[in-house]
Amino acid sequence: MVFVTRRPPLFLLLAILWIGVGPDLAIGQSPDSTIVELPEVTVEAVRGAETEASAPFAVTVRSRSPEEVALTSSTSLDDVLRPLPGVWVNDRHHFALGERISVRGVGYRSNFGVRGVQVLYDGIPLTLPDGQAFLDVVDPAVVRQVELVRSPASVFWGNGSGGVLFLSSSGTTPPPNRVRVQGGNYGQWQGLVEGGGTVGPWTVHGYASGQRQEGYRAHSQGYRVRAGGTARRALGPDTRLRIVAAADQQDTENPSSLTREQFNDDPSQARSAFVDVNAGKQSSQVQLGASVDHDLGGTTLSGTAYGLRRSLDNPLNYAFIRYTRWSGGARFTLRRTKGRIQGGVGIDAGIQSDDRVEYDSTANGDPFGPIDQKQLETVLNGSASGYIRLNATDRLALTGGLRLDQMRFEADDGLTKDGDQSGTRTFSSVSPSFGLSFDAGPAQVFAQYSTAFETPTASELSNRPGGGGGFNQQVEPQFTRGFEIGARGAFPEARLQFDVALYRLEVDDLISAYEDADGRDVYDNLAANTHDGIEASLTWQATDALEVATRYTGSRFVIDESNDDSLVGNRVPGIPSRRLYLHTEFSHDGWWGRISGQGVPSYYTNNANTAEAPRYVLVNLNFGHRGIDMTGLTLKPFVTVNNVLNERYAGSVVVNAFGGRYYEPAPERSFSAGLNVEW
Repeated sequence: MVFVTRRPPLFLLLAILWIGVGPDLAIGQSPDSTIVELPEVTVEAVRGAETEASAPFAVTVRSRSPEEVALTSSTSLDDVLRPLPGVWVNDRHHFALGERISVRGVGYRSNFGVRGVQVLYDGIPLTLPDGQAFLDVVDPAVVRQVELVRSPASVFWGNGSGGVLFLSSSGTTPPPNRVRVQGGNYGQWQGLVEGGGTVGPWTVHGYASGQRQEGYRAHSQGYRVRAGGTARRALGPDTRLRIVAAADQQDTENPSSLTREQFNDDPSQARSAFVDVNAGKQSSQVQLGASVDHDLGGTTLSGTAYGLRRSLDNPLNYAFIRYTRWSGGARFTLRRTKGRIQGGVGIDAGIQSDDRVEYDSTANGDPFGPIDQKQLETVLNGSASGYIRLNATDRLALTGGLRLDQMRFEADDGLTKDGDQSGTRTFSSVSPSFGLSFDAGPAQVFAQYSTAFETPTASELSNRPGGGGGFNQQVEPQFTRGFEIGARGAFPEARLQFDVALYRLEVDDLISAYEDADGRDVYDNLAANTHDGIEASLTWQATDALEVATRYTGSRFVIDESNDDSLVGNRVPGIPSRRLYLHTEFSHDGWWGRISGQGVPSYYTNNANTAEAPRYVLVNLNFGHRGIDMTGLTLKPFVTVNNVLNERYAGSVVVNAFGGRYYEPAPERSFSAGLNVEW
């Protein structure tokens, strides 16, 4: 049995009812004969000549329908990524820390930001040279296409590429001009303006949004505003220019995590130590990028340059952290996408500069008292890579890739209260990959060996046990070797699409986090982990108006070796061993709806495997109208019911938290409603 629940009949009954009325729903719907064909779109996330159909590795390209974009609440990336196999998203339901994202168990240690997964938004990397990413600028309400590479992919992107997540706000069709408002329980309000068109030689798309909430939990009130856009134009018959910008500003409280006793007694409470110091986050981020593609006739020359500025004020119970970050980079690739031999070469360079100050205590969210740390942290990264695809026959293709990376971390201690702790850490890596794919008719069969490396981030290096300046000299990079086989394809007559992959990851020198007594996250290396798993998805387009889809992720992540012998044989914490997702989606007479469910068993929250997060079944309901014509305007109302079964569950956990404070509770049953006005 995949999971156990106290209340399965309601979920199953609703799903059966929706499926049962399916054949009568195809009224006035236009046929969609492509729903069961794998698209021949280039997978942008891998910077090569691969498509979803031909790639020799596990990859999912998901285009969100106009109905899903308009008629779902989409206030969290969990809403966007939950239907994908192999990825685990923890939603904290407040803005202070963002979502915790893990692919095949890589990145599970992240208690803030994203580690181990390379993330790009509209083609611009959000992952910094040190391997961490902050996704505050991504507005889930405008994400229209997702590419997820579930394999280790350092050959394409280098540091922190245990997987690749590529998010796009434009999709395959031009977004509509619209105004959207929605509100719901716990003081949630959101407004969005989006539009685009042609201005001279430019094709433009832009959006701006604001979101405010009181929060389900005490001390989780906050607001955020976002804006972004793209502009494209042709510079000639063979040359295209694209400019991308995005920005975010937020001010939010942080309720922190709870013990199991507090979680059981009152999950809406906040940790008192965080309330006492008004813990939270004030941050802003602005980024800008430009790319040029030039077609040389079967070969494409591309160049991209980008930069960002981020500032943060972060009062916590043990310190007030303030920094200003500048980062940027450039990459150039030459790709051949036609002929028997395809592939490409590329070079990358990146720089990151963090001006960090840490005060040793806080009061009402303001810094005071002596400075515990003041230093400038600089990260430099340079790399060269190559990737080749040999189409040996019409059905068989062989691939290979290699990347060389050199990274330098430098700390300039500006305080020297315990002596000058300035210093450097230098890391280098060689990342190979080999794969093959075979067209077996209805299925594309693939196999691959790939690698990834992940350095500790600048903030992880600066979090020395006991505080102070300089870098932690004990923590080293982790290295991953991945082996996988799989198949994906379609049965057009049965209107079925399928995707299955089996994999093993061998992770050496795993970077692990633990929380010390004062609440500081400190990092060290476990010796080795093994991650075994299976990922499967099946989508059935029963009629033109009814879709049924299921996704299953099963895993066995084990600590094989450790400096602490008592941990050997334990399960990796923070990741459930199984996850089952399914949804039923229908449309009828202008109305659209979707019921989705996710079952998760209990899972460990610490390396010692002495505490668990409770199992749960999460059911969500979305319902709305595809468009009511109002003479030049189109109205699209919608309602959302989250956690229909009113489960008490942890939306996220803090792995290895001190004092057993592992649990970050999610809201009870909640309702929201909204309206899109399009023209």
